[in-house]
Amino acid sequence: MPFHLWTLFYALCLQTLFPQLLLSSALHTKRVAPVSASAKAGLAWPNGDYDDMGQYLSTGKVSWYYTWNPAAINEDDEAESVPMLWGATQVNQWTSSVNSTISSKKVTAVLGMNEPNEVSQSNLTAQQGAVMWKTYIEPLKSRGVRLGTPATTSAPSGIQWVKDWLVACDGGCTVDFVALHWYDVNATNFIEYIQEFHNTFQKPIWVTEWDCQNNNTPQQCSLQDIMSFMNITQSFMDNTDWVERYAWFGAMENLQGVNPSNALMDSSGKITALGRQYIGANSTAPLPSSSGSSPGVSGGGSSVVDYLWWRLIVTGVVLIWWFV
Repeated sequence: MPFHLWTLFYALCLQTLFPQLLLSSALHTKRVAPVSASAKAGLAWPNGDYDDMGQYLSTGKVSWYYTWNPAAINEDDEAESVPMLWGATQVNQWTSSVNSTISSKKVTAVLGMNEPNEVSQSNLTAQQGAVMWKTYIEPLKSRGVRLGTPATTSAPSGIQWVKDWLVACDGGCTVDFVALHWYDVNATNFIEYIQEFHNTFQKPIWVTEWDCQNNNTPQQCSLQDIMSFMNITQSFMDNTDWVERYAWFGAMENLQGVNPSNALMDSSGKITALGRQYIGANSTAPLPSSSGSSPGVSGGGSSVVDYLWWRLIVTGVVLIWWFV
C-alpha cells in the first residue's frame, strides 16, 4: 500500500477506534460520573423537626420534601413542602390544615393517596379514590397548586389502578403529574417502568419512593450495588425532561423493613455516605461494572470493540482494492 494510503488508514483507526476503546474500557471498569446540578431530588421525610433536614440541603440538589401527611415541618425555609392526603384516615387532618399549609409554606403541588392498590396502605378502590380526590384534592386547583395522582406501587396492579381511577374520575380529576413508587433491584427495569407510565398517561412523572430493594427473595443489594443502582437511576431522571421530581426511600433512622443499606440517614440522624451521594456532596460516584451480578444496567463493551475491528478490516480491504 502506498505511504499516503497507510497514512489515511492509520488516521481512520485513530478517529474511529480510539474513542470507542475508551468507552468500552469505561463500561468494564469502575469510573466516576459528574454530579448533576439538577434540583429534582426530594426527601421522603417522616422525622418532623427531630432530625436535621439542613444537612441534605447544603448542595442545592434537594429542593423539596413530603411527610406522608398534610403537615410541613417548622424549619424548612430552604425546601418546598408538598402536602399529601395519605388516605381516609387523614381526611380530618387534611381538611383542617392543608389550606393553612399552602398559605404559610412554599407549596406549589400536593400529592394524592399513598399506595391505594395495597391492602396494607391506603387500600382504596378506584371509585373510592375518585370520590376522595374530587372531594378533598380537586378543590385545591383553585389555589393555584399542581395536583399529583395517587402513588401506586410497582406491583402489576399499580398501573391498572391508575387507569381505572381515571375512568372513575370521568373527567373530574385534574392531573398535573403522575406519582409512582418502585422497589426492585434492576436499574434497566426501573427506567422501563417509569417510561411505561409516561407513555401511558402522557404526564410528567414524580417518583416519590424508590430504592434497591428485593421483595422477592431474602438476598438484598450490597451497599456497592445500591450506590451503582442509585447512580444510574438518579442520573437518568436528572437528564430526562419528563421526570420532574423524585425522592429516595429513605431519609429516616429506621427504614421500616426495607434493606437498611438504602438509608440516607444513620440511626443517630446523621447523613450517610449514600446520602452524600444522593445530594451530590461527593465529587464522584461509582458506576457498576458490566458483570451480570450487578443490579445496574449491563454494558456491552466487547461486542463494540469486535464490531469496530471488523469495520476497520473491511475498510482496509476496500482501500487496497480501490487504490492498488
